[in-house]
Amino acid sequence: MKVLFICYANVCRSFMAQELLKTLLPEATVFSRGLYADPACRVPAKVLAFLSKQGLSPAPHTPAPLRTADLEAADLILLMEQRHLESLADRYAQYSGKMWLLNDFAHGKETDVPDPISLSGRDFDKSARQLLQTVKAAAQRVGMDKHG
Repeated sequence: MKVLFICYANVCRSFMAQELLKTLLPEATVFSRGLYADPACRVPAKVLAFLSKQGLSPAPHTPAPLRTADLEAADLILLMEQRHLESLADRYAQYSGKMWLLNDFAHGKETDVPDPISLSGRDFDKSARQLLQTVKAAAQRVGMDKHG
């Protein structure tokens, strides 16, 4: 199973989701991209600190822009925002059957995953913990879909 997470810049939500899901589903290939990713950007320290609190030490990450080959390679594509899902589903209709809004896939709720990049302190941690719970629910669903 190849799982692709997509967000805006590939330095916060999609990267955190990627790293969290890798530990929850070690047999899966998990990667992330950004619709407007800039390879010159770096992952913020607060993102790395949150992952560290979860016992993770991710390898250095360079934000990567989405390519058509990424959509083709993925078995499951999880997006953070409805507007991004709609845009990609329109532009790449041939892959729309494997595209989901992350909250819809995980919880059956068609709501965006808020971008915590501008938050700090407890607000950032609260948002990151919500993403963690959503990724856990998605991992559980992937496991159930895969095994029965």
